[in-house]
Amino acid sequence: MPDTLIYQAYGPPGIRHEAAYSILSAYAAGGDTLGGARVVVYTDAPAEFRALLGAVPEVAYQEVTPAQWQQWRGSIDFVHRVKIEVLRHAAAHYPGRLLYLDTDTVFEQAPAEVFGWLAAGSRLMHAAEGTLGHGSYLNRKIGRYLRRHRFASQCGGPALGPATPMYNAGVLGLHPADSPLLDQVLCLTDELHRFYPKHVMEQLAFSAVLSAAGPVREATPGIFHYWNLKEARPLLAAFFARHAGQPLPALLPHLAEVPLRQLSESKLQFESRPGWQRAVLRWLGREWRVPA
Repeated sequence: MPDTLIYQAYGPPGIRHEAAYSILSAYAAGGDTLGGARVVVYTDAPAEFRALLGAVPEVAYQEVTPAQWQQWRGSIDFVHRVKIEVLRHAAAHYPGRLLYLDTDTVFEQAPAEVFGWLAAGSRLMHAAEGTLGHGSYLNRKIGRYLRRHRFASQCGGPALGPATPMYNAGVLGLHPADSPLLDQVLCLTDELHRFYPKHVMEQLAFSAVLSAAGPVREATPGIFHYWNLKEARPLLAAFFARHAGQPLPALLPHLAEVPLRQLSESKLQFESRPGWQRAVLRWLGREWRVPA
């Protein structure tokens, strides 16, 4: 059974450009090969993807209609719920190990190496972000709310408490037998979002269920996630316009034209300054921006 990289890329062109660049980075990191893996992109625009990447045997497209997309958002109408439904569909239709990636990701190690971490027994999530008791401000706020209002899941999964870990869910690596865990994640996400509708509730559900089932390994530094850099989308659009019509192998040497890691780290450095410093710099017209 081949390993499968999974993307969901629905909606505006910027999402497609991110996904296409991430796929290119997988080939580049693997030395022009995916090491026997395949790619499946869940999208409403397969023709646009083929225009970006050309006809690539390892890349397939699972077309998703607007009605299906809305159904996957569920009665809670939660955009990140779609991720769980995509993985449930993939687990049923593409047997083998699955590696789901948000579109705003870049491979820095070969896909075969990342799948090797799964072979060693761990499941994967992108990066640890503390716990509900000792994580970010948002993590602690959610943890306090769930305790104060006595949240109790009816899904049969793990209990949530201050020690519950939180991982970024921009990368998810799963074993072939993990379908029941995905059912638990879906049920817990629906419960949590109804109880306290925060945008990270699918992330919390994945973190709680996967960590209770066994060891979770961070996918960083093998995969870089530039979640803070929506400003990159015009750069990616320009990249694909500049190299339009070129076959995939010809695109790979040009990936460094979009220095996503450097830009993301530069922006994070600016945002780590005290609030008053950022306010002064913005007032002086020196706020962070993509260099010309």
